[in-house]
Amino acid sequence: MPELPEVQTIAGELNRKLKNRIIKSVNVNAPKMISVGPHTVSNIRIASQRSANQFVSLLKGKKFLSVKRRAKLLIFDVSGSLSMLVHLKMTGQFIFEDNKQRAKTGGKYRMFNNINASLVRLPGNHTHVIFYFTDGSVLYFNDIRKFGYLKLVRDDELERVKELQSFGPEPLDKKFTIGAFFSAAKKRPMGKIKLTLMDPKVVAGIGNIYSDEILFHAGVRPTRPVSSLSNKELASIYKWIRPVLVKGIKAKGSSVGDFVRTDGSWGQMGKFHFVYGRKGQKCKKCGHLIEAVKLGGRTGSFCPGCQK
Repeated sequence: MPELPEVQTIAGELNRKLKNRIIKSVNVNAPKMISVGPHTVSNIRIASQRSANQFVSLLKGKKFLSVKRRAKLLIFDVSGSLSMLVHLKMTGQFIFEDNKQRAKTGGKYRMFNNINASLVRLPGNHTHVIFYFTDGSVLYFNDIRKFGYLKLVRDDELERVKELQSFGPEPLDKKFTIGAFFSAAKKRPMGKIKLTLMDPKVVAGIGNIYSDEILFHAGVRPTRPVSSLSNKELASIYKWIRPVLVKGIKAKGSSVGDFVRTDGSWGQMGKFHFVYGRKGQKCKKCGHLIEAVKLGGRTGSFCPGCQK
């Protein structure tokens, strides 16, 4: 699942590319991925053509004014006092194509993080929503597993969107102080520290990749309960949250799974991973073999030499 650096990469790129573009029309090929109104989007969804039609009708002729991020959620500011919230979930992708991009790629993209994967011409079998703009440019939303969603709400309904209400502090925000982190973490004394870092109510946007990398730099094993950590160890974890996430943003995210940037290229953060996805490989610092353990259905990778 794309995490904060990946979602921030997409938000930044779409903010530049979509600003003030006028939506000519929208095609929805998977109505179950569309929601209108502030209600929570269920994991078990029933296709609603009515919602899809309303979504298309409300967006026609509108402009995208800006795109920003909250936790792992993309927020599109739409003219007419509307907001479009998009969660990529595990395999959601946005590809933007204008005439220049189309001439460069021929309309084909390598959508999977596999150098041997075939190029895919868009729209493809996994393209579920298409935004056509009046200047001829196009925005494709692809999602192999169809877990992602696009929700359209009025601006005055944003305060009623449960997802936005439940998020904890943004780790790159000045309000995310060491005191706030200590307080939130210590409310979960028996929770494993990796899972605590991944809890969006504790800190927004950290998932499997970056929790592993943060804990490696802090020298703490992912299996440790919060109650076993000293204030010094918690302070070290807090210290490394921002640098690791900022590095991920600068590298344009980690292209693992199906994450691609909005031009179809890959993020480069994977080159800098110390532990994530490196089970059985030598630690870049001490030479021990990287190990992995299952936690809450997720895999936590760590170095037994560097992390205690």
